[in-house]
Amino acid sequence: MQQEPEFSLSLIIRKFHELNGELGQRDEIITTIFSHPSSAATAATAGFKVITLYPDEETGFPNTESLKAAVSKHTAGLMTTNPEDTGIFNPEIDEWTKMVHEAGGLCAYDQANANGLLGVSRAKESGFDMCFFNLHKTFSSPHGSYGPACGAAGVKQELAEFLPVPVVSFDGNMYHLDYDRPHSIGKVRDFYGNAQIVLRAYAWAMSMGADGLREVAEISMINNNYLEKKLLSIPGVTKPYKTDKRLDQIRYSLEKLREDTGVGAQDVIRRVVDYGVQSYWLSHHPWVVPEPFTPEPCESYSKADIDYWVAVLAEISKEAYSNPELLKTAPHNSSIARIPDANLEDPAKLAMTWRAYLRKRALMK
Repeated sequence: MQQEPEFSLSLIIRKFHELNGELGQRDEIITTIFSHPSSAATAATAGFKVITLYPDEETGFPNTESLKAAVSKHTAGLMTTNPEDTGIFNPEIDEWTKMVHEAGGLCAYDQANANGLLGVSRAKESGFDMCFFNLHKTFSSPHGSYGPACGAAGVKQELAEFLPVPVVSFDGNMYHLDYDRPHSIGKVRDFYGNAQIVLRAYAWAMSMGADGLREVAEISMINNNYLEKKLLSIPGVTKPYKTDKRLDQIRYSLEKLREDTGVGAQDVIRRVVDYGVQSYWLSHHPWVVPEPFTPEPCESYSKADIDYWVAVLAEISKEAYSNPELLKTAPHNSSIARIPDANLEDPAKLAMTWRAYLRKRALMK
């Protein structure tokens, strides 16, 4: 569901410049390599060229000078995650949005990683024109197993005319679905999302209140710091970038483990399921950090949950150093067998359905 609200934001940027008569000129979206990959993907799908900024080795986020060099008369907007998927918050973000606005662009905020920001920082104060949240991460819905997912997008009042239709409106007596919005970007798939997740998130936020939401951010950071101390004591685990300013997650590396044992992140991903741990904690793309994994303890995990996860990784590290073949043939206790490694970047080898697979297989013969 993350792609849909972000695609909507990309289309709003496009519609805004189209109505201003500048779409032919403004054909570039700026993002960062550690923003969610959907920031670049949805912008490209909306027809924009994508300019990607890379982090400074010291701070872990792109410096402002790199943004200054990227901004031009062709800039349609900025789409970024903050904190990025490394857990590192860009403290110069208000300077970024100001620079893009001065160039005539719009700024979109992917707030999927908002656990450590509730009650602390808002998109509005950072200068963003629009934003979205992953309700299945920050707002009480389970993060595991990729959902149940739902993304909630919002914009400044002056951009509300571009929102997807229908919009729920209130005429003083009753609510209705408003399709009469001539400048709307149109309908974007299921406009209502997963309604039960929206209701749950709303009820959760109201029950937490302002103080409770601030406590969510504080516990997220406590959990992250606790997990960091535990993980960095495990042989083979390292933390790239020198900054200690991480929020509710950190992108670690298993490069040392790979060098020592030949066991990499993909092997560990397959082995953790043998211990009843979901492999999602062992993501993340893109692989700029060698052999990456990004556990996200957030506020929803207890100390017992975190301790168990650390114990699993510590045991797997021991296995890697003593019997690496055990990991290279994992999983062993799962109902799903090991899937052969394949080049998933090659469209010729992809098949989304069984019939498509049969067609491609026939063509290869």
